[in-house]
Amino acid sequence: MLSLLLILSAGQQVAVLDSGARIECSRAPKIGARRVETAHGQYDAGRDPVAEVVDGAADREALAPLRELDYGAWLRRSAERGQLSLLLAEDPPAAERGAWLAALAGLGRQLDPLPPDTPSDERVAELWKRLEKAGDGGLGLLCGRLEAEISESSSGSPDRRVGLVDLRHALRSRDPDRRWVGARLALRQHEESMSHALLEASLEDEHPAARAAAAATLHGLKPESSLGWWTLGMWREGSSAARVRAVENLAAHGGGNPYVVKALVMTLSAAGRQSPGSYAFFGRQITVVMDFDVEVALGAAIADPQVSVLTEGAVLAVRVLGASVTTAVRGALQQLTGADPGPGAEDWRAWMKQNLPEAAQEG
Repeated sequence: MLSLLLILSAGQQVAVLDSGARIECSRAPKIGARRVETAHGQYDAGRDPVAEVVDGAADREALAPLRELDYGAWLRRSAERGQLSLLLAEDPPAAERGAWLAALAGLGRQLDPLPPDTPSDERVAELWKRLEKAGDGGLGLLCGRLEAEISESSSGSPDRRVGLVDLRHALRSRDPDRRWVGARLALRQHEESMSHALLEASLEDEHPAARAAAAATLHGLKPESSLGWWTLGMWREGSSAARVRAVENLAAHGGGNPYVVKALVMTLSAAGRQSPGSYAFFGRQITVVMDFDVEVALGAAIADPQVSVLTEGAVLAVRVLGASVTTAVRGALQQLTGADPGPGAEDWRAWMKQNLPEAAQEG
């Protein structure tokens, strides 16, 4: 709090670009300049030159009341106003840490901390070395810069990619901020081979920011599969905490998918029952003629086919134990649909029949 007060009371120059974007600067640039010196590297203003330089104190004072009212909105607005030192001085609560890191990453994308003579094929490796030594907000800034530097393609040049081993180590770090970075860069590099580790993190990571980043990356890499895996997790995970997290992931990423709503309603239908309350079948049934019984009637031979049905797939019994999972399912349904027909499964089945008939009629 003391550091925040000192920042609020101190003057700080801010470069205002032609577009209205702002960035805190360590030295006032000339009007028309296309690079801005900051305490954390050069800010690239190549397509958006400096229009003026102002004192950032007025912005900080204007934003201060918002911090107590809506911390997430305060983070976004502070980033928009280029308040770099103000954001770096923060130690946000766990629930807002992901938004804080994302705000810093957004600023860091255009901040180049490396010497201008750094060879292009060494830049990603050098940035990663710095990230491994960085702490707190520095991780967010460097993550943003790496996102700007690395190749988006999984078949891109190795010199422009973070090594897969490094990303896996980051995803398993004891530091939740580093786990957030590992998940975020895995999406940028389209590392589909990390899907299993990301699924595990999306259900088991104790830190909300790291867990949300893993879920967002998994859904970005495998949109349909991730929803299916979380649905199975909602039904089959051993702990109530993991099942609640699966429900939260479905709520965050299942928008617009009627079958996610159907799975949640099925789960709600099974809540509180001692025996399995609902079933879901995944697979197919094939009718096969196994043999013929031949009968003779009035001199004619009649073949009576013997038919069997082969079932290929799996049938899952759905049963929810614990009020926490049931409460999470109701909240997810409300979040996904914007509706609240009532607390019971019957209410939601009636709502689904009227509003999502294509899902209600199947299965």
